[in-house]
Amino acid sequence: METSNTLIPVPFRNTTLFLVDIDGTPYTPMKPIVEGMGLDWASQFTKIKSNQRFASTIVEITMVAEDGKQREMVCFPLRKLPGWLMTIHPNKVKPDIRETVIVYQNECDDALWDYWTQGQAINPRSTFIQPDTYTLPYQPALEIQIFESAIRELRVSETSKIRMYATFCKSNGINSDFLPDYVDEPLVRAITPLLKGMGHSLGSKVANTVNPALEAMGILEHLSRKSTGGKIKQFWSLTEEGLQYGRNETSPNNPRETQPLFFVNRFPELLARLEVHLHLDGNKLLPAQ
Repeated sequence: METSNTLIPVPFRNTTLFLVDIDGTPYTPMKPIVEGMGLDWASQFTKIKSNQRFASTIVEITMVAEDGKQREMVCFPLRKLPGWLMTIHPNKVKPDIRETVIVYQNECDDALWDYWTQGQAINPRSTFIQPDTYTLPYQPALEIQIFESAIRELRVSETSKIRMYATFCKSNGINSDFLPDYVDEPLVRAITPLLKGMGHSLGSKVANTVNPALEAMGILEHLSRKSTGGKIKQFWSLTEEGLQYGRNETSPNNPRETQPLFFVNRFPELLARLEVHLHLDGNKLLPAQ
């Protein structure tokens, strides 16, 4: 895995957090965040490793510290940070750090993300136009960078990309007639009507049984975003492996999140895998072995 091996310092409150570029994706070392909140790093690291959802995303990198010695750093993908922050319950920590924990939950990921997208000399990814060439005004340039990041991180379908491009053009007064009206893609449907259309017993168990099983199989993953009320809202998204069975469409209700739709012609193959995972026989769950 290629990394920049360079820590990007981010001032936050009375301490310094960090970012690191790993294959073009922002990660953040977790120890400074945990200790900045006043929590014990060893116990929190144990909790992270015991949580399959988080453990599968952490990356350990070797950095050279100021004293010249190599240090192992546990890094977490920045887009997953809000989900981890919400696992800390302020009412269960010591009263003297409760306020700090709440501040980190409300502001920490925003501060890191803003620095990643808006940094200039410190963040090399933000210098995307040479200074001796025409430079876009700050706001449109920032919007383009965020737009491209959203497409990359959400793994949206080609149809969703066209829809997002059209929205971007409209918001910036650009004529979008050059965009195609649609992309010829395989027929897709949501998983609930697919199952119910087949008369499958899992059609009424998508939320509690099917989606968690697909997550365990590596087909789906939980992503998160902040709602208008500041709360964390989670939504499902197809993983890289899952994209062989469907595509991520931007949600009609909120373009900042996706909804997985599945290829009709490949769904029987996925269903067969799902039934094996759930120990299904003849549409019925087998007792646990």
